[in-house]
Amino acid sequence: MSYAETELKLLLPGAQPSAIEERLRRLKVLARRRLATHWLWNVYFDTPDQQLRQQRHALRLRCISDAPWRANASAATVRGEWVQTFKSAGISQGGLSRRGEWESRQPSGRLDRAGLRETPWADLDPDGRLFGQLTPCFETRCRRTVWTLHRYQGATIEVALDVGEIVANGRSEPILELEFELLQGPSEALFHLAQQVASEVAVLPFDQSKAERGYRLAQGLPREASPAQALHLAPGTGPQQAGVQALAACFDHFSRNLACALVSDDPEVVHQARVGWRRWRSAVRLFAPWLPGRPEADGLRPLLQELGRMRDLDVLRVDTLGRWLPAFVDADAERQRIADLALERIDEARLTQRARLRAALAAPETGQTLLALAQGLFQLATAQTPAEAGDAHWARKRIRKLRRRLDAALKASRQAPANLEQSHRARIQAKRARYAAEMLRDLLPARRTKGLTRAAIEVQTRVGAERDLRQAVHLLEELQADGKLTSFLRGVLAGLIG
Repeated sequence: MSYAETELKLLLPGAQPSAIEERLRRLKVLARRRLATHWLWNVYFDTPDQQLRQQRHALRLRCISDAPWRANASAATVRGEWVQTFKSAGISQGGLSRRGEWESRQPSGRLDRAGLRETPWADLDPDGRLFGQLTPCFETRCRRTVWTLHRYQGATIEVALDVGEIVANGRSEPILELEFELLQGPSEALFHLAQQVASEVAVLPFDQSKAERGYRLAQGLPREASPAQALHLAPGTGPQQAGVQALAACFDHFSRNLACALVSDDPEVVHQARVGWRRWRSAVRLFAPWLPGRPEADGLRPLLQELGRMRDLDVLRVDTLGRWLPAFVDADAERQRIADLALERIDEARLTQRARLRAALAAPETGQTLLALAQGLFQLATAQTPAEAGDAHWARKRIRKLRRRLDAALKASRQAPANLEQSHRARIQAKRARYAAEMLRDLLPARRTKGLTRAAIEVQTRVGAERDLRQAVHLLEELQADGKLTSFLRGVLAGLIG
């Protein structure tokens, strides 16, 4: 059996695994729907060098059972229905993913090459060499509760709550997520349903598959920040199509790091989340003439404030003081005591702020707004006109305009170096210009985008260093650090401004 899988995946931040099912059962949209519960045991296979992962395919054996199994269960001891599934590389946009999926029943509980004949596997592995190298890579085990909604907004949708874990090489990672799979009807219905759930249960759009997380676990890699992915635009890409691609990449960048911030204390995760949001805002401005009807993001303001506060404390602790404390202390015992006390207070503040950030991630308005952005992005993608071949005049025009604005802001900041507002404007214009140059580089001559990128980075570096020192003084005063330390940093700032 084969079909194109269309689904929307959501994390459930702040939810308790033992209580979330009962809470979902009480939701108005699910309360009178028939549900089914079963246990899933998935074993994912790949070659020793992970050729399937590299090509973004997945092959698994799944056992569907009416009763839980023991931790040391094997295919020979588990009773249930075994299904072999091959998934092809898919696409994800705004949290909505689509990919090909082929299933075949396997009563033996073992992989069967014959079940892959009518799938893309035949082209991937025509002589069976790849199949012969397959070995278990990782497992997922979860309790799945399923509600099936018929005639909902003209669609049939399966809602699945998964509670369990991913297991690989003696390591494990929890699973707690909600999936909305479109069985029939318009994709818009998935967003309508998700918004109804999000009005009562905190959610976060999340496009990472269990396979992707399983591979990371199998490799022993930690949850880490996701950097921005390069945007590749085909020659002749029009502004509307380019805008949709750019916004989709920015949304994925932002949402992946938000999900990681739920569990990771790495300062780079918060940094990349903020970069993702700045890139989104820059893309909205860059493509504004061609992307009408963009959804509002006011509901993200509390989250963005907490991200900003978290980032300021991280920069103070890791970057600013990491660079200047050795010069401040200079082997002086009293100054070392001042530095140690300041670091202690900063670490306490960071701990408190991290809790505030995670509370903001688990706030209902955060998930609702992110879903609205995802839905708006989906609507833009489905409403766009077919791409028309042509020159990149529109891209050159936008880049020239950004370059003029950057030059003007830079000139104003140099004429009044002590004017914080002018410096702030120059920094903002530098970021917008840099992100635009990166987004449009495939459509423009390299000399044009590289020159603009260099100029923008120079402004960001210079103005950013000044801003970080000013912010450091402000935060240290707020934390009641010793005046000797703040006076020292003011002196550094004065020397930097010149």
